[in-house]
Amino acid sequence: MISANTTHVGLVRAENQDALGYIKVGANDLFVVCDGVGGLPNGALASKTALDSIIADFTMMSSAEPETHLQSAMQKAQKAVIKTNPKPLGTTVVALYLGDGTAYTAWCGDSRIYHFRDNLLLWMSRDHNVLHDILNKGKSRGSMFMNPQALNRFFGREFEVKSDYYSFAVEPGDQLLLCSDGLSNFLMEPDIIHAITNNSPQDASELMERKLLTEEIGAPDNFTWYIIQI
Repeated sequence: MISANTTHVGLVRAENQDALGYIKVGANDLFVVCDGVGGLPNGALASKTALDSIIADFTMMSSAEPETHLQSAMQKAQKAVIKTNPKPLGTTVVALYLGDGTAYTAWCGDSRIYHFRDNLLLWMSRDHNVLHDILNKGKSRGSMFMNPQALNRFFGREFEVKSDYYSFAVEPGDQLLLCSDGLSNFLMEPDIIHAITNNSPQDASELMERKLLTEEIGAPDNFTWYIIQI
């Protein structure tokens, strides 16, 4: 396995509210990306709190099944963010645990996980936002007047929300991407797919960073990612 990562404040925001972390868990690997919710003043604190909680939880990983442990770690991280002051604050979270030929994933919010094989996008996590609800549950009178990109799930709300989980087999040569929406909102999906599937993780990372920092795109948001090749 080889990987590459980057985190960048972008060209507009004053502060990088993204956070990323990696640890080796025995023979396995854990990757985490968090994105402090824009519009809330303590996003950097929220993202770091969630990241630190998940990493700490996996440093003491029990003999529980990876999926069960990941769910527990996400729940503990959410509680940690809810208890954190000052408020308001919030963060998205995406986590990937790789072990025994299986990818165990978890996410809350609109930070994403992508799975590529043979130059194709096999699977992508679904964002927890208003647009997703409109497409999957039908339009409601209230939703028509909301920002379609507005989050309806993230860590830091006054009540606990549900994270989503998905696991799948990985094969040698597969590529995985964890990213904040500073990438997925501003680089077209075909460009992401081409960059990841036609380059090494490091070259793909450098290529996507250069594109986001062009005058045409202007990197309006913080951007952070891990690119992993099995």
